[in-house]
Amino acid sequence: MQKPTDNSADFEDRVIVVGVGLIGGSVAAAVRQRYPNCEVIGVGRSGERLKAAEKAGLLTEWATEFSSELLSSSAVVVNCLPVSMIADSIRQIASLASDELVITDAGSVKASICDPLQADPKAQKLFVPAHPIAGGEQGGFEYADPDLFVDRVCVVMEMEDPQRVRRVENFWKSLGSRIVRMSADDHDRVLALTSHLPHVMAVLTTLTVGEENFALTGSGFRDTTRVAAGSASLWTAILAGNRSHVIDALRSAESTMKSFIQALADHDDLTVQRLLQDAADSRQKLNWTADQRLSQYQSSGDFLRKPWCANVGSCHWYGRCWSGSAPAVPIRVTGTGRFARPWILSVPYA
Repeated sequence: MQKPTDNSADFEDRVIVVGVGLIGGSVAAAVRQRYPNCEVIGVGRSGERLKAAEKAGLLTEWATEFSSELLSSSAVVVNCLPVSMIADSIRQIASLASDELVITDAGSVKASICDPLQADPKAQKLFVPAHPIAGGEQGGFEYADPDLFVDRVCVVMEMEDPQRVRRVENFWKSLGSRIVRMSADDHDRVLALTSHLPHVMAVLTTLTVGEENFALTGSGFRDTTRVAAGSASLWTAILAGNRSHVIDALRSAESTMKSFIQALADHDDLTVQRLLQDAADSRQKLNWTADQRLSQYQSSGDFLRKPWCANVGSCHWYGRCWSGSAPAVPIRVTGTGRFARPWILSVPYA
């Protein structure tokens, strides 16, 4: 657990958390632990729940509605509502907010949030989309973790106002995150593979096995299906918000499954073994150190095909991902020191 910091002068005076569930509660807990002098204001529908979060030490105050008074002075507003509600909420916040505010979010899809806001100049000005890639299958602020974002990637969208983007990046870095910049569409394509597809596969496995066979399951089943215990309504909104990319990811998985089925039907055990070995070799790379991954991809030339700005001190590194037939994903990675290199390599696999 990280200890409270003593550099509140470098942090925000106020943080407003919209939606104090697992993610919003963890944002609040992280700020309260590290910056005890910062005001943390929760906004939600249930006064009873917000009062309980305040009693638990996550909030310094709370409100059940937005007001010009609440949004009139400098603050970072972190919108942690379900993805289907974020765009409308940001539009409402922007209509009442002063220019001193910056709005960010924690939604796990981006284009379906960003696209509806393009017609709202005020929202466009104040909003810097983000996605901290962290979470859990449990819901509610009772499961808040002040270290949830430590050493986790947070994807931040490139926007027109670089000062606001840096402010949002600094906010997430202050909670322990490592920053990667991507476009909304690139984010959604990659997350369909790395997050949304695994969730659907966990659901398929759970439904296929059936409760009648649970007594004969072991740790492997529990490991591979853990995320299937997540909120059905929350995940319906996520999958609907990234529909086309999730369909593409499922079709890619379907193609591999068909290869597996055909190999088994043909008694082609060499192909079965090759598929299993390819997966084992690939999975093992998750255990590599950052330097090992860097060395591997530099030598292969498949991941980073051209030089990037090697100003390691302030680290503005650039790379491109060529992942098979998938479109190239432009990546900008920020960080310092030993955190600089690994996160160029992590984007397609994080």
